[in-house]
Amino acid sequence: MNAFFVDTNIIVYAYDRDAGRKHEIARDLMIGLWSAAGGVLSTQILQEFYVTVTRKIASPLTREAAREIIKIT
Repeated sequence: MNAFFVDTNIIVYAYDRDAGRKHEIARDLMIGLWSAAGGVLSTQILQEFYVTVTRKIASPLTREAAREIIKIT
């Protein structure tokens, strides 16, 4: 089985509903990777995700929502 390291941008776009087509593509990619148990994340990626989705996107997530996503990821 192949595993793929998921870049921060992919996971951010998967949750950034303002990202248009990038959101759709990243969301579908994440669903596919997680369904096949083929995605790999590092602690650094999760840290970057948290900072980006709570501070840097047009419609930031709440800290609680970001933590919940990290918990289930």
